[in-house]
Amino acid sequence: MCTTTPATPDKLVITEKTLCYRSVRRHRIPLNLGSVSCADQAKAILQRLFESKPIEGMYAVALNSSGDFLGMVKVAEGTVDRAAVYPRELVSFLLVETSATAVILAHSHPGGKAEPSQEDLGLTTRLKDILLPLGVKVLDHFIYACSRPGKTGEWISLRERGDL
Repeated sequence: MCTTTPATPDKLVITEKTLCYRSVRRHRIPLNLGSVSCADQAKAILQRLFESKPIEGMYAVALNSSGDFLGMVKVAEGTVDRAAVYPRELVSFLLVETSATAVILAHSHPGGKAEPSQEDLGLTTRLKDILLPLGVKVLDHFIYACSRPGKTGEWISLRERGDL
């Protein structure tokens, strides 16, 4: 409810804002979830989402301090070689919708090379710098190079590479 009463020296006007979220699309994927205690569990959750898409996409897996799965959101979907990521949407999901204290980021490289680009590394650093003061730790950022005929899909971890 918003008030339209003008402020005067003896009155303080308070305006309240209500956030409303509308589900745009739901994906149903059978998952055995509970605690996401290792990288392999996170990869299993995400691989099915990446495998069939010929375009780059980015997802975030929200976790609590015990490593329990709180939710997952598609952060971006783009073209064959890039996707625009808006930190505001990720922060809203992590803080408002899930109250997460940790996040695992993952995005795909549909072209088949899992090597991170300078943009990938810069985005990871930027998101980490935004989220850490808000009490959300970036546990890892995975890149998945989609499988192609004669080549299986490949995962890399920026944490394991020392880039996180």
